[in-house]
Amino acid sequence: MHELDDNVLLRQYAEQNSETAFAALVARHVNKVYSVALRYTRNAYAAEEITQAVFVILAKKSGRLGRKVIFSGWLYETARLTAVTYIRSEIRRAHREQEAHMQTALNENADDAWPHIAPLLDDAMSKLSEADRHAVVLRYFNGKSLGEVGAAMGASEDAAKKRVTRAVEKLRGYFTKRRVTLTAAILTAAISANSVQAAPLSLAATVTATAAKGAAVSGSILTLIKGALKIMAYTKMKTAAVTGAVVLIATLGTVSTINYFRHHGPPPQNGKMNLPTGNVTPMAAYGFSRFVLFLASNGSIWSWGEERLGWPVLGYSNTNIQNATSLRRIGRDSDWINISAGYSHCLAIKSDGTLWAWGMNLHYNLGDGTKTTRAVPVPSIPGNDWKQVAAGASQSFALKNNGTLWAWGNNWAGNLGVGDEKDRSQARQVGTAANWKKFWAGGIQTVGLQTDGSLWFWGSWDGESAAKDNALVPARISPDTNWVDVCFGYFTVFAIKADGTLWSWGRDARFYVQTSGVDARTTPLQVGNETDWQSCAAGASGYYQLLTKKDGSLWAMDASDHRIVKANKMYKPVKFTKIDWHKDIAAFTAGGDNIGVVMTHDGEVWTWGRVIGELKSKDFFGPKGQAIDPESRIIQKPWQLANIDSEP
Repeated sequence: MHELDDNVLLRQYAEQNSETAFAALVARHVNKVYSVALRYTRNAYAAEEITQAVFVILAKKSGRLGRKVIFSGWLYETARLTAVTYIRSEIRRAHREQEAHMQTALNENADDAWPHIAPLLDDAMSKLSEADRHAVVLRYFNGKSLGEVGAAMGASEDAAKKRVTRAVEKLRGYFTKRRVTLTAAILTAAISANSVQAAPLSLAATVTATAAKGAAVSGSILTLIKGALKIMAYTKMKTAAVTGAVVLIATLGTVSTINYFRHHGPPPQNGKMNLPTGNVTPMAAYGFSRFVLFLASNGSIWSWGEERLGWPVLGYSNTNIQNATSLRRIGRDSDWINISAGYSHCLAIKSDGTLWAWGMNLHYNLGDGTKTTRAVPVPSIPGNDWKQVAAGASQSFALKNNGTLWAWGNNWAGNLGVGDEKDRSQARQVGTAANWKKFWAGGIQTVGLQTDGSLWFWGSWDGESAAKDNALVPARISPDTNWVDVCFGYFTVFAIKADGTLWSWGRDARFYVQTSGVDARTTPLQVGNETDWQSCAAGASGYYQLLTKKDGSLWAMDASDHRIVKANKMYKPVKFTKIDWHKDIAAFTAGGDNIGVVMTHDGEVWTWGRVIGELKSKDFFGPKGQAIDPESRIIQKPWQLANIDSEP
């Protein structure tokens, strides 16, 4: 039985330090932990940090968990308490906002009910006794039979049935008090079908590396772990004390951030400084770990932001620097010509055609033939005829001057385009075509443009790894031959034609095309009616893209409201917002739900949205000396990033 298997694996890790056993536990439970965090925070990035923290806590406590512990229940409660630590008082505000939208009655099916259940589920679970909570997790989160629930809890099947029924009625009572009235059948069906969602690709590998192998984690995750352990120590997993402990810790251990919400200005600046200029085409690339790479026009590479996933994506030899509040130069070379930022690794090409890489290397994605993580750029795939690079989740691509395209690294969903789903430690040519012009790598989706203007796609259409219709080799996306630019959303692709029209396909394309009755998953459909779009840019897996029009104006496409799980009629329509921008644009990129970055030809770097890189709240103070929570800081208008540090 899986529950017994979990305990056996836990013992193997605790007693033998078996990374294989720990990896198996992560693979089995990562979706559940991620789903708990996502329901609490409504934020995919926060959910990933919480997931990492939970499994680090598991690794720390593995030797102290008793043999009779209900592992799934313990893991669920740890995830919940860690999420509470992360959001502190904001969870109450979020719940009040959600409750304002609740209907007085729900007599529909489980799928319709879930958007009303999800915002309140984990708070409702916290009100159950430990035994009742374990029973619900085993029965409806893990899908166990009543007999298996009883065996895991040391009781009979009949006793398990009574406990589960009683627990469900308690949950119904909680929802009813909050104006969500529904039957036990609809409630349990909704929880069974929706409570566990797929975590992002490569998160399991990241979690295993940080928890089981003891790899470095970001300062924000360390803070999260300490906070969660403090709550667990105070409460000893007793639900009755959870709320009081959170309030006590929030009151005694933090400084009020209420003034932040009235303060939307940029952080203190020590003077305006520009990146050096020259004759190289400048570039800006947004990485999933919430960092940005810049290729200055003098051929130097710079970075700024966070190493939220624990991998050294910023490229600094001093690996203790995990968050950069200023632009810092990577190395001293000034002969770079092309860059790319992925989920947890980066790629770059020098003027002599050589290929370099740094960051996470669990899947041979750095191309140096090892699985060794590299903090600074190292030589990658051999050769001196490379032209363009693109880093995905944990896979890499590079284009040669002769028009051939090559791939290596993780091939989780066939996204290398080499005809199967096997990882590659060495570069493998993608198909036989020798007329590739440019290409773009998303999480597990890749798009290539050929010299005749045709557009090709390979990988997962909708973010699923085992989908039977994954494109294992490049598939032509349409018969048109006038495609010019591409960028990504959340498992969604956007493409612009030479006639200025914008098109989309993929998992969430329906949000943008607003066309009913047509499958936009594999078929490009037009977004809006404009015919003057020129280019677009964004990091993968975000709900915020930047686009330029032919008149030079800059626009943001914002679908961040769709990241939150709720009823379809509650979603706000996707909107285009013109950015108040009056300078030239040399390069631009976007990421997350609101982050925009622009570089001008004279080396100025401007940004807006959620502040990145500034995780030390003691560095920022609002009115009357009160500390500002940098995780919540939103800059509403473009401001120039300064404090450039030229020393690598």
